Amino acid sequence: MEKITDDQRINAGRRVKMTRTLAGISRKDLESKYGISAHTLQSWELGRNPLTDKAASKLVEIFHSVGVNCSMQWLLEGSGKSPSLLESEFSLYPTVDRDIAPLLDAENLIQKEIDFFRSHNPNAVVIMVSDDTMEPRYAQGDFVGGIQYLIAQKINECIGHDCIIETSEGTFFRRLLKRKNGYALVCLNPQTEVNEPVIFAKTLLAVAPVIWHRWKFKKSE
Repeated sequence: MEKITDDQRINAGRRVKMTRTLAGISRKDLESKYGISAHTLQSWELGRNPLTDKAASKLVEIFHSVGVNCSMQWLLEGSGKSPSLLESEFSLYPTVDRDIAPLLDAENLIQKEIDFFRSHNPNAVVIMVSDDTMEPRYAQGDFVGGIQYLIAQKINECIGHDCIIETSEGTFFRRLLKRKNGYALVCLNPQTEVNEPVIFAKTLLAVAPVIWHRWKFKKSE
């Protein structure tokens, strides 16, 4: 059996993280809803432990269930088509109601915009807004993207901005504020239903200030 190199582990971990971020699933979600411990997931994403065929198959199944198409081959080897949003279930039918067709066109357009953003921005990260924490500016189902920063100095330049933020606990979409002993990840919606409207963190792994926002469906004129 061919030995997996350090670079292969690290690159596979990055692909897992990229797909999870696109799907809008936090490490806590994978642990509580799907039984994959946050520690195990972190070990894959950081390249500490190799991603097995069994683990990749499970992740593909999870991503598919939340609307993201991804193959085992891509997760494990980086070959084949990169992750994309699944088409609407209505595309399974030979004929589509004329009222539904525009929604399918919108889904395809969103995917093209995401692919364009990624192809023109190194270190781009795109996620789906998965809760009500940033309403009314960002609604659940919207997509946001930014350029990811890993250096502390660059991260501090993002203070006061709406950002995609990675901590040791997972990835969050919040407004980033500075505290005396770390950072506060603050939601914009005072009536949010999430359990932690403010998340405190001593250190941040990566921050991507939002520079691209796409409503899932454009509001009618």
